[in-house]
Amino acid sequence: MSTTVDASVMRNVNKRTVLGLLYQRKTISRADISRQTGLNRATVSSLVDELISDKFVVEVGTGTSSGGRKPIILQFNADSGYVIGVDVQITHITTVLINAGRQIAFERRRDIDRQSPLLSREQLTDFIVEEIQLAKTHCPPSPHGLMGVGVGLPGLVNHHQGYALYLPNLGINDWAIADAISRQETLPVFVDNDANCGAWWQYLTSRVPHQLFINAGIGLGVGVIINGHLYRGADGIAGEAGHHSISPVGEDCSCGNIGCWEQYASERGLAHALQERGIDVPWPLPPDFVDTAFRAAQLGSHAHQTAFEILGEHLAVGLVNLLNMLNPSAVYIGGTIADAAPLVLPTIHAAIESRALRNNRRVTVEAVPANSVALGAAGLALAQSIDLLPTSLV
Repeated sequence: MSTTVDASVMRNVNKRTVLGLLYQRKTISRADISRQTGLNRATVSSLVDELISDKFVVEVGTGTSSGGRKPIILQFNADSGYVIGVDVQITHITTVLINAGRQIAFERRRDIDRQSPLLSREQLTDFIVEEIQLAKTHCPPSPHGLMGVGVGLPGLVNHHQGYALYLPNLGINDWAIADAISRQETLPVFVDNDANCGAWWQYLTSRVPHQLFINAGIGLGVGVIINGHLYRGADGIAGEAGHHSISPVGEDCSCGNIGCWEQYASERGLAHALQERGIDVPWPLPPDFVDTAFRAAQLGSHAHQTAFEILGEHLAVGLVNLLNMLNPSAVYIGGTIADAAPLVLPTIHAAIESRALRNNRRVTVEAVPANSVALGAAGLALAQSIDLLPTSLV
């Protein structure tokens, strides 16, 4: 019995290895799979035949050969199935539908009216389900159809249980969100922290083994990739760097701390910098707050330009701390603040050059699209739904 189980486990491990290689490579032959994995050709051929039967792999033609039979070229079937990703923020919900090859089939942002009180968990669940159901109407036919939904949340999340422990900016604690969505939606639901989702997506697309993803909007969180693995910490809540203090006598934070990085290097920090320069700022901050401020700066408003420079300085203070602690090769900045990258990044680059340890000055820092968290949430659903995909980040 144990020999049978061991053989079955080993076959699944090998199958995952083969599919993972196919997933990362655009095209490859059976012989190349054998060479790169160390599996014998008969095993590779058998596993590939299974994957073709499962509709996850397709044959796309023949390659060249110096002699003998030309190899048949294989490709991961990008259209084998689809997944949905949802990024939930206090001002908006972003939803994407992607195929198994990570190509976007549908994308939408729904702004949330913040003139009213914070949404209850029931209202927010209904909003999320409405966005999922809308995305489903845009899903093309495929062998495996819609395989799952991933949801990124701004706060402390138990990703194993699909449970939100503490979402301070949404005013929600102890929310069994996966179960709540599943009561209205039949698709499997997977949940994670928003910055972790963004970090995961950037790793999937860049393959940089040591990197940070900073999700900067109303709040601020950091996803940490170390040696190609998402770092979660002892209790799965690592990455809340927005709540490390950069001022011992600073602003009170909803987390209970004072002087948190999030208070200065987020939309709230930008709002305070504008108010200090005599600019009226609506509160609660509207969904287009950063875009509106950015346009004003581009049109020549000195107050807005200075406020963005101050925001960049505050981002840099916390970032230099992280660089000197974690020594990443790349930093990706997402969230609404990334929309103002032309005004923020020069200040960050200058601060790194003057303040970071010498080796850390080589780090690449760039802004990424605002949909990175939603895409990462979809990627989470993809990895969980297709059990054979590499899951080092799950």
